[in-house]
Amino acid sequence: MTIARFRRCALALYATLTLAGCGGTPMLPLGTGALSPVARNAMPAWMAPQAKSGDLLYLSNIASGSVDVFSYPQLRQVGKLTGFGAPRSECVDRKGDVWIADVQGYDVIEYPHGATKPIVALSTPGAPHGCSVNPKSGDLAVTGGVGGVILAVYHRTKHGIWLDPKEYTDSSIRSVAFCGYDAQGNLFVDGLDKTKGGTFRLAELPNHATALVDLSVNQSIAGAGQVQWDGSALAVGDTGVTPSVVYQFSVSGSMATRIGSTSLGQSKSIRQFWIDRARVIGPDFDADVGVWNYPAGGSPVKRIGAVRGYGSAISLAAGSK
Repeated sequence: MTIARFRRCALALYATLTLAGCGGTPMLPLGTGALSPVARNAMPAWMAPQAKSGDLLYLSNIASGSVDVFSYPQLRQVGKLTGFGAPRSECVDRKGDVWIADVQGYDVIEYPHGATKPIVALSTPGAPHGCSVNPKSGDLAVTGGVGGVILAVYHRTKHGIWLDPKEYTDSSIRSVAFCGYDAQGNLFVDGLDKTKGGTFRLAELPNHATALVDLSVNQSIAGAGQVQWDGSALAVGDTGVTPSVVYQFSVSGSMATRIGSTSLGQSKSIRQFWIDRARVIGPDFDADVGVWNYPAGGSPVKRIGAVRGYGSAISLAAGSK
């Protein structure tokens, strides 16, 4: 049985399924996803009692199928989230809730800061690659889809109901990667086209716009990586070079101009980094998780071993925002 069919069967079997209003997005029964053997047999989720009171770093561990939680910036493990199929990218909203994209479950799952139990699981139109939360509206953007769809944007009403996502296509992007909102609510999406080797593409969905706009980029990027607003520039990762690099861009009109770069020394392939002011955390696909000075880069200042990471996000405790 395919995952998609498994999901449809789960929806039919669970009478307690909550629909997000008339025509709303299905909020899947938590725990009904098609789990990998590793995830099914994982130890129960846990969280240290003191975890909620501090800032937390969430790391998707592709070896264990779990999300490991560390105190930040101390980097001591204080928890573990389990029950996923294949957790990958992550993002955080204004409350500090963490969204986990599960590429095997075809959903994105919301966890409150420091909690072990999710509160929402939203079905996605395809395997979710990346996500980002609009700082203005609270909308959730998720990359990935089928039939030409590369982006879905979910809106939650004032009553807390998630509506059906608006889906977007872009003929220039054939293989979508990540997305990130800037401070003004403009959304940026990256990926590759179908040319041999894949040419890097970057597009923008301006705030309140109805269609993606392709951007010209004056920097060659071999592999599309994380997209994140760093507070003053658009940061875009290159996963196709060793060591991995984060480029900073200034965007004006339909042009993205490189204004800086950060080399993540001693890394191999960092897919989804997370920038926290003067630090950037990078889970290395086949190595440890590194922490670098940002935007200086160079050699890592800290490492976290025993985590084969992919996604990362920092959730700030109440009062530290």
